[in-house]
Amino acid sequence: MLELVLVKLGGSLITDKNQPYTARLETMQKLVTEISLIKQQNPSLKMIIGNGAGSFGHQSAHKYNTINGVFCDADKLGFCLVHQDVLDLNRLLANCFLEAGLPVVSLPPLTMVVTQNKKLVKTDFSVIENSLKAGFIPSIFGDVVLDQVIGGTIISTDSLLVELAKYFHIQGNYQVKLINVGNYRGVYDQNGQVIPEITPANYAQIKAAIGKSESIDVTGGMIQKVEEFLAISDWGIDCWIIDGNIPGNLVEAVLGQATVGTVIRSGEYR
Repeated sequence: MLELVLVKLGGSLITDKNQPYTARLETMQKLVTEISLIKQQNPSLKMIIGNGAGSFGHQSAHKYNTINGVFCDADKLGFCLVHQDVLDLNRLLANCFLEAGLPVVSLPPLTMVVTQNKKLVKTDFSVIENSLKAGFIPSIFGDVVLDQVIGGTIISTDSLLVELAKYFHIQGNYQVKLINVGNYRGVYDQNGQVIPEITPANYAQIKAAIGKSESIDVTGGMIQKVEEFLAISDWGIDCWIIDGNIPGNLVEAVLGQATVGTVIRSGEYR
Protein backbone atom coordinates (compact mmCIF):
# COMPACT_ATOMS: atom_id res chain seq x y z
CA MET A 1 0.00 0.00 0.00
CA LEU A 2 1.29 3.46 -0.92
CA GLU A 3 1.71 6.06 1.78
CA LEU A 4 0.13 9.42 0.95
CA VAL A 5 0.60 12.50 3.13
CA LEU A 6 -1.46 15.62 2.51
CA VAL A 7 0.29 18.66 3.96
CA LYS A 8 -1.49 21.98 4.51
CA LEU A 9 0.87 24.95 4.93
CA GLY A 10 -1.29 27.46 6.75
CA GLY A 11 -1.85 30.98 5.50
CA SER A 12 -0.97 32.43 8.91
CA LEU A 13 2.36 30.59 8.72
CA ILE A 14 3.55 31.43 5.21
CA THR A 15 2.19 35.00 5.18
CA ASP A 16 1.75 37.81 7.65
CA LYS A 17 -2.05 37.76 7.85
CA ASN A 18 -2.11 41.25 9.35
CA GLN A 19 -0.08 42.78 6.50
CA PRO A 20 -1.85 42.51 3.12
CA TYR A 21 0.08 40.68 0.43
CA THR A 22 3.08 39.94 2.65
CA ALA A 23 4.69 36.52 2.22
CA ARG A 24 7.09 34.99 4.73
CA LEU A 25 9.60 33.68 2.21
CA GLU A 26 12.12 32.56 4.81
CA THR A 27 9.45 30.43 6.52
CA MET A 28 8.43 28.97 3.15
CA GLN A 29 12.04 28.02 2.43
CA LYS A 30 12.46 26.34 5.84
CA LEU A 31 9.30 24.28 5.30
CA VAL A 32 10.42 23.30 1.81
CA THR A 33 13.76 22.19 3.27
CA GLU A 34 11.89 19.92 5.71
CA ILE A 35 9.76 18.48 2.91
CA SER A 36 12.90 17.89 0.87
CA LEU A 37 14.38 16.00 3.83
CA ILE A 38 11.21 13.91 4.13
CA LYS A 39 11.42 12.95 0.46
CA GLN A 40 15.10 12.05 0.83
CA GLN A 41 14.34 9.79 3.78
CA ASN A 42 11.30 8.19 2.11
CA PRO A 43 11.53 8.48 -1.69
CA SER A 44 8.43 6.32 -2.25
CA LEU A 45 6.23 8.60 -0.14
CA LYS A 46 3.51 10.40 -2.12
CA MET A 47 2.70 13.98 -1.10
CA ILE A 48 0.11 16.58 -1.92
CA ILE A 49 0.88 20.12 -0.75
CA GLY A 50 -1.90 22.58 -0.01
CA ASN A 51 -1.39 26.16 1.07
CA GLY A 52 -3.69 28.64 2.74
CA ALA A 53 -4.50 32.03 1.25
CA GLY A 54 -3.20 34.08 4.17
CA SER A 55 -2.92 37.81 3.57
CA PHE A 56 -3.31 37.31 -0.18
CA GLY A 57 -6.69 35.73 -1.01
CA HIS A 58 -8.52 36.62 2.18
CA GLN A 59 -8.11 40.36 1.59
CA SER A 60 -9.86 40.48 -1.78
CA ALA A 61 -12.32 37.76 -0.79
CA HIS A 62 -13.41 39.84 2.18
CA LYS A 63 -13.63 43.03 0.11
CA TYR A 64 -15.87 41.48 -2.57
CA ASN A 65 -17.75 39.02 -0.28
CA THR A 66 -16.95 36.37 -2.87
CA ILE A 67 -17.82 33.41 -0.64
CA ASN A 68 -21.49 34.49 -0.70
CA GLY A 69 -21.91 34.57 -4.46
CA VAL A 70 -21.23 36.24 -7.79
CA PHE A 71 -24.22 38.22 -9.05
CA CYS A 72 -23.02 41.36 -10.87
CA ASP A 73 -20.08 42.66 -12.88
CA ALA A 74 -18.28 43.91 -9.76
CA ASP A 75 -18.66 40.46 -8.19
CA LYS A 76 -17.22 38.85 -11.33
CA LEU A 77 -14.21 41.13 -11.21
CA GLY A 78 -13.78 40.32 -7.50
CA PHE A 79 -13.99 36.59 -8.26
CA CYS A 80 -11.15 36.95 -10.78
CA LEU A 81 -9.07 39.10 -8.43
CA VAL A 82 -9.35 36.53 -5.64
CA HIS A 83 -8.26 33.82 -8.08
CA GLN A 84 -5.27 35.90 -9.16
CA ASP A 85 -4.29 36.61 -5.55
CA VAL A 86 -4.23 32.93 -4.59
CA LEU A 87 -2.30 32.12 -7.75
CA ASP A 88 0.27 34.78 -6.85
CA LEU A 89 0.90 33.30 -3.40
CA ASN A 90 1.04 29.75 -4.73
CA ARG A 91 3.56 30.82 -7.36
CA LEU A 92 5.89 32.17 -4.64
CA LEU A 93 5.64 28.87 -2.77
CA ALA A 94 6.05 26.78 -5.93
CA ASN A 95 9.23 28.70 -6.76
CA CYS A 96 10.68 27.68 -3.38
CA PHE A 97 9.99 24.02 -4.17
CA LEU A 98 11.46 24.27 -7.64
CA GLU A 99 14.60 26.00 -6.33
CA ALA A 100 14.99 23.03 -3.95
CA GLY A 101 14.73 20.62 -6.88
CA LEU A 102 11.31 19.25 -5.96
CA PRO A 103 8.92 18.59 -8.89
CA VAL A 104 5.90 20.54 -7.68
CA VAL A 105 3.10 21.25 -10.14
CA SER A 106 0.42 23.84 -9.31
CA LEU A 107 -3.15 22.70 -9.96
CA PRO A 108 -5.91 25.33 -9.48
CA PRO A 109 -9.03 23.88 -7.79
CA LEU A 110 -11.20 26.19 -9.94
CA THR A 111 -10.71 23.62 -12.70
CA MET A 112 -11.67 20.60 -10.55
CA VAL A 113 -14.59 21.57 -8.32
CA VAL A 114 -18.20 22.72 -8.77
CA THR A 115 -20.49 23.71 -5.91
CA GLN A 116 -24.22 24.23 -5.46
CA ASN A 117 -25.18 26.82 -2.84
CA LYS A 118 -21.63 26.47 -1.46
CA LYS A 119 -21.99 22.68 -1.14
CA LEU A 120 -19.54 20.63 -3.14
CA VAL A 121 -21.42 18.64 -5.81
CA LYS A 122 -18.83 17.72 -8.47
CA THR A 123 -15.14 16.97 -8.31
CA ASP A 124 -12.65 15.73 -10.85
CA PHE A 125 -9.36 14.92 -9.13
CA SER A 126 -7.98 12.84 -12.02
CA VAL A 127 -5.25 15.40 -12.76
CA ILE A 128 -4.03 15.12 -9.16
CA GLU A 129 -4.13 11.32 -9.29
CA ASN A 130 -2.28 11.26 -12.62
CA SER A 131 0.29 13.76 -11.35
CA LEU A 132 1.04 11.54 -8.34
CA LYS A 133 1.39 8.48 -10.55
CA ALA A 134 3.78 10.38 -12.81
CA GLY A 135 6.01 11.25 -9.84
CA PHE A 136 5.03 14.89 -9.39
CA ILE A 137 4.04 16.64 -6.16
CA PRO A 138 0.65 18.31 -6.73
CA SER A 139 0.26 21.76 -5.19
CA ILE A 140 -3.26 23.03 -4.48
CA PHE A 141 -4.74 25.97 -2.57
CA GLY A 142 -7.99 27.53 -1.46
CA ASP A 143 -9.62 28.98 -4.55
CA VAL A 144 -12.71 30.47 -6.08
CA VAL A 145 -15.01 27.89 -7.69
CA LEU A 146 -18.05 28.09 -9.94
CA ASP A 147 -21.38 27.56 -8.21
CA GLN A 148 -24.48 26.32 -10.03
CA VAL A 149 -26.85 28.44 -7.92
CA ILE A 150 -25.01 31.55 -6.73
CA GLY A 151 -22.53 31.89 -9.58
CA GLY A 152 -19.37 31.46 -7.59
CA THR A 153 -17.97 30.96 -4.11
CA ILE A 154 -14.75 29.95 -2.32
CA ILE A 155 -13.57 26.53 -1.22
CA SER A 156 -10.95 26.40 1.52
CA THR A 157 -7.71 24.46 1.36
CA ASP A 158 -8.84 22.42 4.37
CA SER A 159 -12.07 21.38 2.63
CA LEU A 160 -10.15 20.42 -0.50
CA LEU A 161 -7.65 18.34 1.45
CA VAL A 162 -10.44 16.57 3.32
CA GLU A 163 -12.12 15.70 0.00
CA LEU A 164 -8.79 14.51 -1.42
CA ALA A 165 -8.11 12.41 1.71
CA LYS A 166 -11.49 10.69 1.24
CA TYR A 167 -10.94 10.29 -2.50
CA PHE A 168 -7.60 8.53 -2.14
CA HIS A 169 -8.73 6.51 0.89
CA ILE A 170 -11.58 5.11 -1.19
CA GLN A 171 -9.10 4.03 -3.87
CA GLY A 172 -7.99 1.36 -1.42
CA ASN A 173 -4.29 1.43 -2.28
CA TYR A 174 -3.31 4.48 -0.24
CA GLN A 175 -2.64 4.86 3.48
CA VAL A 176 -3.63 8.51 3.97
CA LYS A 177 -2.52 11.00 6.60
CA LEU A 178 -3.36 14.73 6.77
CA ILE A 179 -1.08 17.27 8.44
CA ASN A 180 -2.07 20.89 9.04
CA VAL A 181 1.04 22.99 9.59
CA GLY A 182 0.10 26.29 11.21
CA ASN A 183 1.33 29.29 13.12
CA TYR A 184 0.09 27.78 16.39
CA ARG A 185 1.13 24.84 18.57
CA GLY A 186 -2.09 22.93 18.04
CA VAL A 187 -5.69 23.28 19.16
CA TYR A 188 -5.93 25.19 22.44
CA ASP A 189 -8.25 24.60 25.40
CA GLN A 190 -9.80 27.37 27.50
CA ASN A 191 -6.56 27.73 29.47
CA GLY A 192 -4.43 28.18 26.36
CA GLN A 193 -2.96 24.68 26.64
CA VAL A 194 -2.60 22.40 23.63
CA ILE A 195 -5.17 19.60 23.49
CA PRO A 196 -3.07 16.53 22.59
CA GLU A 197 -5.90 14.46 21.11
CA ILE A 198 -9.40 15.20 19.84
CA THR A 199 -11.88 12.41 19.22
CA PRO A 200 -15.63 12.30 18.66
CA ALA A 201 -15.88 11.26 22.33
CA ASN A 202 -14.25 14.37 23.80
CA TYR A 203 -15.13 17.00 21.19
CA ALA A 204 -18.41 18.07 22.81
CA GLN A 205 -16.54 19.01 26.00
CA ILE A 206 -13.83 21.07 24.29
CA LYS A 207 -15.76 22.68 21.41
CA ALA A 208 -16.63 25.87 23.32
CA ALA A 209 -12.97 26.57 24.05
CA ILE A 210 -11.84 26.50 20.41
CA GLY A 211 -11.46 30.01 19.06
CA LYS A 212 -11.82 31.56 15.63
CA SER A 213 -9.01 33.19 13.67
CA GLU A 214 -7.89 36.58 14.96
CA SER A 215 -7.14 37.79 11.42
CA ILE A 216 -9.40 38.06 8.40
CA ASP A 217 -10.36 34.50 7.47
CA VAL A 218 -13.42 34.01 5.29
CA THR A 219 -13.37 30.22 5.50
CA GLY A 220 -14.21 29.51 9.13
CA GLY A 221 -11.05 29.36 11.23
CA MET A 222 -10.10 26.60 13.69
CA ILE A 223 -13.56 25.23 14.51
CA GLN A 224 -14.31 24.43 10.89
CA LYS A 225 -10.85 22.85 10.54
CA VAL A 226 -11.38 20.56 13.52
CA GLU A 227 -14.91 19.54 12.49
CA GLU A 228 -13.84 18.73 8.93
CA PHE A 229 -10.95 16.66 10.24
CA LEU A 230 -13.20 14.87 12.75
CA ALA A 231 -15.54 13.94 9.91
CA ILE A 232 -12.81 11.88 8.22
CA SER A 233 -11.31 10.43 11.41
CA ASP A 234 -13.90 7.64 11.31
CA TRP A 235 -12.35 6.54 8.04
CA GLY A 236 -9.11 5.78 9.88
CA ILE A 237 -7.42 8.95 8.61
CA ASP A 238 -5.30 10.66 11.26
CA CYS A 239 -5.16 14.46 11.07
CA TRP A 240 -2.39 16.39 12.80
CA ILE A 241 -2.42 20.09 13.66
CA ILE A 242 1.14 21.18 14.38
CA ASP A 243 3.35 24.26 14.69
CA GLY A 244 5.39 24.91 11.57
CA ASN A 245 7.69 27.29 13.45
CA ILE A 246 9.28 24.42 15.40
CA PRO A 247 12.25 23.04 13.41
CA GLY A 248 11.78 19.38 12.51
CA ASN A 249 8.14 19.28 13.61
CA LEU A 250 6.81 18.55 10.12
CA VAL A 251 9.35 15.78 9.60
CA GLU A 252 8.36 14.18 12.92
CA ALA A 253 4.63 14.46 12.13
CA VAL A 254 5.07 12.74 8.77
CA LEU A 255 7.01 9.97 10.51
CA GLY A 256 4.27 9.71 13.16
CA GLN A 257 6.56 10.88 15.94
CA ALA A 258 5.35 14.44 16.60
CA THR A 259 5.30 15.18 20.32
CA VAL A 260 3.95 18.73 20.02
CA GLY A 261 0.55 19.38 18.49
CA THR A 262 -2.96 17.97 18.31
CA VAL A 263 -3.94 14.73 16.62
CA ILE A 264 -7.53 14.22 15.55
CA ARG A 265 -8.57 10.58 15.25
CA SER A 266 -11.57 8.37 15.82
CA GLY A 267 -10.11 6.83 18.97
CA GLU A 268 -11.76 3.52 18.09
CA TYR A 269 -9.04 1.70 16.22
CA ARG A 270 -6.12 2.43 18.52
